[in-house]
Amino acid sequence: MTNTGKTRISTESEHAVHHVWSYIGFVAETVIFILVGIIMGHRATNDSLIGFSDYMKVFGTYACLHVIRFVSLILFWPFLRYIGYGLNFKQIVLCTYAGLRGAVGLCLALLVAADQDIPNY
Repeated sequence: MTNTGKTRISTESEHAVHHVWSYIGFVAETVIFILVGIIMGHRATNDSLIGFSDYMKVFGTYACLHVIRFVSLILFWPFLRYIGYGLNFKQIVLCTYAGLRGAVGLCLALLVAADQDIPNY
């Protein structure tokens, strides 16, 4: 669309189209957050009792994911510079913390939760 369509949309219309798509994205993310809250809340209260060890596993996994993400970014840092992403160390740290958050990560969690091939423990 940006090849041929962008030049055919007037400036006023382009602004309106941007607002419409922004609102559609906001609504989609809100629906995802509501669904994840309902589904995971239901599972947490009905399926089993969540104990202290479960919370420790979550925090341990969270810390390990940050370490793995940081190591991956450090390993690919020269390649990222070569292809044009001139990241400095502060930006690497920011990318490590930012990671995969929000609606995309929650959608991936729902896909894992709904997969019948993955055992429920």
